[in-house]
Amino acid sequence: MKKIIYIVLVVAVAGCSGSKETTTLPSASIHDFDKTITVDGLKSDLTIIASDEFEGRETGEEGIKKATNYITERYKELGLKPVGDNGTFEQNYDLSAPVIDSYNYTVTDNEGSLISETAVTKEATGDFVTVFGGSDDVSGEIIFAGFGISNETTNQLPEVVADKWVMVFFDRQLTNQRALQTLSGSGAAGVILIMDHNDPQGFIENAEQAQSRIGSAGRLSLAYLQNNNSRSAAWNRINPELAAKMLGKESVSELVDMSEEVKANASDFKPMELEYTLSHDVSISENTVVASNIAAFLEGSDPLLKDEVVVLSAHHDHVGIGRPDSTGDTIYNGADDDGSGTVGLLSTAQAMVAAKKAGAGPKRSVLFLHVSGEEKGLLGSRYYSDHPIYPIENTVANINVDMIGRVDKEHEENKDYIYVIGGEIISSGLDSLLRSANEATVNLDLSNRYNDLEDPNQFYRRSDHWNFGRLGVPFIFFFNGVHADYHRPSDSIEKIEWEALTKRTQLLYTTTAMIANAPNRPEVDNQAFIEKTQAQARN
Repeated sequence: MKKIIYIVLVVAVAGCSGSKETTTLPSASIHDFDKTITVDGLKSDLTIIASDEFEGRETGEEGIKKATNYITERYKELGLKPVGDNGTFEQNYDLSAPVIDSYNYTVTDNEGSLISETAVTKEATGDFVTVFGGSDDVSGEIIFAGFGISNETTNQLPEVVADKWVMVFFDRQLTNQRALQTLSGSGAAGVILIMDHNDPQGFIENAEQAQSRIGSAGRLSLAYLQNNNSRSAAWNRINPELAAKMLGKESVSELVDMSEEVKANASDFKPMELEYTLSHDVSISENTVVASNIAAFLEGSDPLLKDEVVVLSAHHDHVGIGRPDSTGDTIYNGADDDGSGTVGLLSTAQAMVAAKKAGAGPKRSVLFLHVSGEEKGLLGSRYYSDHPIYPIENTVANINVDMIGRVDKEHEENKDYIYVIGGEIISSGLDSLLRSANEATVNLDLSNRYNDLEDPNQFYRRSDHWNFGRLGVPFIFFFNGVHADYHRPSDSIEKIEWEALTKRTQLLYTTTAMIANAPNRPEVDNQAFIEKTQAQARN
């Protein structure tokens, strides 16, 4: 790449006649600064972000506070504007953190006779294990639905399942989990999962694990949504021996035979009502946890465009300290997930600042947004999108980076790739800017393998970009794919592919520059995406 001189050089040559000659060399372009993003810079930040000192950066814990302090200090050094609360870089928000003291389950038949009674406390387990949800007391009749609710049945859910429990055999390949998830918004009492009929010992082990969580903080949720949320339908595992009894079988082995029969005739199976009622009561102590996003702002140079904002996002939280792996390591450092995206934003910001100092800064403004609570359910980005620092209507695009430091099995021989989600399935204009940026710089293989609104992985709505997309903001999500160290202590800095991370961050920078300097903002022009966001927006 050509060497750039960033100042105007005036050479005066005085002759005997006193005449002068002036030469002006080319000024800098914003695209000249992608090469300031280096392996050394990324490694310097990630070595700290993914260190044991930060204890896995779990939302609400001390480790993420240390990470927040480090990131904000970096932005102070760069001279970016703090646009969080009260002149700081932090946008704080409250999370509801309920502590479960006990769960109580009672099963009766239609004559009112007691069939099973379970009190899950620190001292006792029983016939049910709460998987998640279930924050309210509820009682209802039970419907058996084979291996799950079909897409066709989903349309009649309010009539079919209102105030009822839906019992299903759970199979990861057969069970339509997305259809089951709609139960939470359809007035169902909850879901009863028969998961351990092939392994009764598995139920016992899960019951003991659930018992150990009694007295600890449960699932975090956004406090401001508590009064607006519909009832949180409970998902529970059931003891296969009790499930067999309720389905009229003499033993668990007969229950297994029944599951195979239902599986063989799944297309013909019709849900049926059982002659039992399940009551669920829960004792909860309410607590509040304060979490924070980090917001650093670089103002655009164009007086007509600087009120429009390109938002770059990455989540700086991970899953904290947990069960030890085979080496005894208990700290889940999250070097790739999403330490890689976190340092990608920092290096991009540094390059943008250098461009601006050289008089080649972006025309539109850029917001560097590090969100917490992603691992808890996209909480920080949801909070920002509902409480935007800059109006959503002025947000021209979101580029989200989550796991950009590794290589998946399919690309071990060709590491110059990145999965792109969003772009062309949302906005043809945004996709065009991305591809121009790629061709002008790193020339990565932009894989569309997962870029499909019908892809079963649903990556288009599984990271923080979705909370912009649901509001009609076009987005690009950069992602390196999954790997064996996902959510394990072994997601460590030693396994980062530094050259790949550097090239992907350079693409992030150049794509941002293309969007920020484009004459027109990209528009959402894919009708299928518009319909999806209207149907699946997280209200």
